[in-house]
Amino acid sequence: MGLSTVPVPLCGVAEAVRRLHMTGLPFVFFHDTGTGRGSVLYHRYDGHDGLIAPAL
Repeated sequence: MGLSTVPVPLCGVAEAVRRLHMTGLPFVFFHDTGTGRGSVLYHRYDGHDGLIAPAL
């Protein structure tokens, strides 16, 4: 598996949720405009979404 050449999306959490549900991928990495840092939004085993974000 190679490295992705797609740029990291610059968006807020709400837009990341929309992207996650639209693509059907298991997770989306994005540059959070609210914090200025990278975060990961993912589908949880219970059907909800989870967010991994750095401590501020």
